Amino acid sequence: MEIGRLVVGPLRTNCYVLSDGSSCVIVDPGGDAQTIIDHLEERKIVPTMIVSTHGHFDHILAVNILRERYDIPFLVSRKDLVIIEGFTDFVKKYFGFDPGTPPQPDGNLEQGTRLKLGGESISVAETPGHTPGSCSLFADGIMLSGDFIFKGTIGRTDFGGSYGEMTASIRWVKKLEPNIKIYPGHGDATTLEDEIKNNPFFRDVLRSEFKGNTAPHQ
Repeated sequence: MEIGRLVVGPLRTNCYVLSDGSSCVIVDPGGDAQTIIDHLEERKIVPTMIVSTHGHFDHILAVNILRERYDIPFLVSRKDLVIIEGFTDFVKKYFGFDPGTPPQPDGNLEQGTRLKLGGESISVAETPGHTPGSCSLFADGIMLSGDFIFKGTIGRTDFGGSYGEMTASIRWVKKLEPNIKIYPGHGDATTLEDEIKNNPFFRDVLRSEFKGNTAPHQ
C-alpha cells in the first residue's frame, strides 16, 4: 500500500491517498478538490471511496465535488452527523464563504468496519474524544489518526468532543504495538512509541491541564 499526502484547505489538513495498484481511497479531503483530482490523474489511480476520520468541516470540505466527479461513496461515523449538519453555517460564519450543502454519508464507520482496497484491507477503530464519531484507520503497521493524535499533542475536546472519551481512547491506543507509524490529520507523521515517550497527554496529567489543551486544529 502506498500513502500519498496532500496538505489542503484553510486549516492545512492532511488529505491522504491510500493506493494499491490502480485503486485508491481518499481520506479526509479537507478542501482544494482540484489539487486532489490532479494528484489522482497524475498517478493514474482511481478512487473507490472517500473516508473521513470525523465530521469537522476541514476533513469533509471537498467531499461533494469528489463524490460527484467519481460517483463513489462517502463514509464517516454517523455519530458525527450533528456536526456535519452544521457544516454550511459554520464555514459561512467563521471563514466567510459558502461551502455548499453538507455532504451526506453513504455508509457508516464503526468499530470493526473493514474497508477493501485492491488486495489490501483497512480496519476501523473508534477513537472518540475529539468528536463523538472520531475514528482511526489501520493498515500495514500504520495508523491514520485524524485529529485524535498529533505529533506531541492531541486534538482538542472543546468543539463537540469529550474529555472522558479522549482519555479512554488514549489508554486504549497505548496498548497497541509501539512501532505503529501515525499519520495525523495535521502536521508531521510520528510513531506511537514517540508519543508514549514524549507526548504530555499520554502521561498522567491533571484534568485542568488536559482541558487547557490549545492544539490549534479543529
